Amino acid sequence: MTQLLTFLLSRAVPEVHVASVEVKRWSSEGGYFIFVEPHHVDFWGYFRIKYPYYRHLALKHGAERFTLGHCCPKFPTREDLLDWVVDVLNLTQGERDFLRLCRGVK
Repeated sequence: MTQLLTFLLSRAVPEVHVASVEVKRWSSEGGYFIFVEPHHVDFWGYFRIKYPYYRHLALKHGAERFTLGHCCPKFPTREDLLDWVVDVLNLTQGERDFLRLCRGVK
């Protein structure tokens, strides 16, 4: 799934080089976010400009309001985070199905 997310996010924001992405868990509080290498802050800055409706969709998927200004919003579950990415990027049905299939593969 990591390779697919890397591909999707590099395509979503071609202005910033994306070498890899990783779904990470906030250590103390729980919740999930996406970390982008090597330019995490730059990537999410461009992402917010290119997809201004990300905030509305993040709240719809359960993101914590105070994290909306952070690089990647924090979501209560991994599934909420990935569903948010799917909605923001308006993925095709085939891409959605493939991502769903990859979620089950460790």
